[in-house]
Amino acid sequence: MSRSINKPRLLTAALLAAGLLTACGGGGESKGSDLVAKPSISPTAVAGTISGLGSVILNGIRYETIGASVLDADDSSVFRSPMGLGMTVSIEPSATSATVASIIHVQSGIQGETSLVESAAKTLNVAGLPVFADTTTFIVSSAGTAGSFADLPNSQVEVYGLPQTDGTFKATRIEVKAIASNVQLVGAVSNFNAANTTFNLGAGSNTVTVRYLSATAPTGLGNGSVVAVHTATTASANTYSATGVYLRSTSVATYSHYATDYLGTTGIASEVNELFGMVSALTASGSGCTLQVQGVPVSSTSATLCASLRDGDYVEVKGMLSNGALAAYRVEFKTAGTDRDLISSGYSDDSNDRDGDQLKYSRLPTSTSNSNSSYEIYGTLSNCASSTCTLTSNGTVLSADLSTAIWDHGYSAVSGLVEAKGYMTAANTFKVTKIESKR
Repeated sequence: MSRSINKPRLLTAALLAAGLLTACGGGGESKGSDLVAKPSISPTAVAGTISGLGSVILNGIRYETIGASVLDADDSSVFRSPMGLGMTVSIEPSATSATVASIIHVQSGIQGETSLVESAAKTLNVAGLPVFADTTTFIVSSAGTAGSFADLPNSQVEVYGLPQTDGTFKATRIEVKAIASNVQLVGAVSNFNAANTTFNLGAGSNTVTVRYLSATAPTGLGNGSVVAVHTATTASANTYSATGVYLRSTSVATYSHYATDYLGTTGIASEVNELFGMVSALTASGSGCTLQVQGVPVSSTSATLCASLRDGDYVEVKGMLSNGALAAYRVEFKTAGTDRDLISSGYSDDSNDRDGDQLKYSRLPTSTSNSNSSYEIYGTLSNCASSTCTLTSNGTVLSADLSTAIWDHGYSAVSGLVEAKGYMTAANTFKVTKIESKR
């Protein structure tokens, strides 16, 4: 990567001082065999909001995630879903590489039913708590595709985001759920009353009361602290009985860097999001095209580039996320071995933007021995024969060559969700170097 990792390291010290990267917490509901002993979070951990995919990009650094333990930050239950744009996490790098994740702690969000959804104002309530969004909030429909505010009324959702000092909650990612789950509350504590074992979350008329008599109060619980509250109910209420209360920070100031520090791996302010992955759903649109990368809608304004792209091409896309779609200002075509060359197929622009379309393109020289030519994707494995399988990712079907692949943890599979690292050797052929089953 082109950006130094010193800034996240310095940030860690501030987070430790603020209390975010502590292991203190109390109470908690068991989630069965997936519940593991709660580890202390390493002082080398970095925290923020995921701003890119194809591995995970956090604070401008791209972390390899295959083999990492992915845990709920509160109770350390195993988190099995793929990482997504807008999730708030902390990452502990491995002892051998600062850009390989060892443990990922996912700071799960507010869970519950929506009400008072206002599309124009981009506001809503979830489980009685006030939430607001903006154009960068990524919404995921119950089908797993990019959604919109139209999907939110009377829905079960999980909202990842940033607690605010006024008791509201800024959404960075909203996932619509097909079925109801137990209500979870996240926010800044007010009206703390230790004698009555109660406190409030929310703001103004959109406030709920939490009773924690049956849960152990974490050290540091008090007015202004940020907590996650687990409950045993799926219904919205004015008062909740907590089964677990977990301290995430002693102050909401801890989260101020989440929305402001990331300027992209190149340090360019307009590079807010970055996606590594295969092109799918490529469709001509006006003077350019629309496509998807890692399941995220992407738009391009370059007709010549769009005419040269194909579904299945492996690209790196950088740009601004707005209303659920990425407006690309730069596309880098990733290639290795005999994979297709866009220039020979008619596209002649380069990273200097010679055609003035404000879309910069570069074909990076890569080789099978160059780690920069390898990327990670989530997909479904099927139809395995010998060392070749079908790998389907975001609607793109690849032939996956597993002949020299290393299975993480020594556990192999012939079907199901996997995370694979590798590179393209030819059109629709993905050479897998490392793979992990997500079953």
